[in-house]
Amino acid sequence: MLAPTAGQADRLGRLLDAQRELYNAALEERRGAWRWERRRVSRYDQYRTLTGLREVRPDILAWGVTVCRGTLSRLNEAFDGFYRRCQTGAAPGFPRFQAEGRWDSVSWPDSTGWKLDEGAKRLYVQGVGQLKVRLHRRLGGTPKTATVRREGRKWRVTVFCAGVAARPCPPPGARSALTGG
Repeated sequence: MLAPTAGQADRLGRLLDAQRELYNAALEERRGAWRWERRRVSRYDQYRTLTGLREVRPDILAWGVTVCRGTLSRLNEAFDGFYRRCQTGAAPGFPRFQAEGRWDSVSWPDSTGWKLDEGAKRLYVQGVGQLKVRLHRRLGGTPKTATVRREGRKWRVTVFCAGVAARPCPPPGARSALTGG
């Protein structure tokens, strides 16, 4: 759980708005290419346009290029499903434009642009600052990706780690210490 100040919550809200706008613009580019030319636009094609975007729309890149790549990867996953449905003959349906109320999270696909300090209980997000974070457990590996999500008026962070030791599941019917059963 994150505990941002009022200013930080405002900046996080602007981050969500900017990434939603990027998602919708990239979606429009892909839809147009598919409708008019039956041409696929890859996420790498769109990654390359981010460098030119800095001159035209610096507000979109104020939080760094990594979060923009996370947004474009999210769009790519939606289009992968669309192309898969096209190939199987199902009703494909283009991915949808995202309204403000439907866009509630942003992701960083690598650790550039954010840093978690477990000891100080702080999460640094580029363009937002140091956020207080309440951790419910210690990280079990090396932090790799992060997702910040707005849930009503609350903010949450999910950190995915690499190098986490696997714990075997108990056999079926065995009593588990986790469930108390």
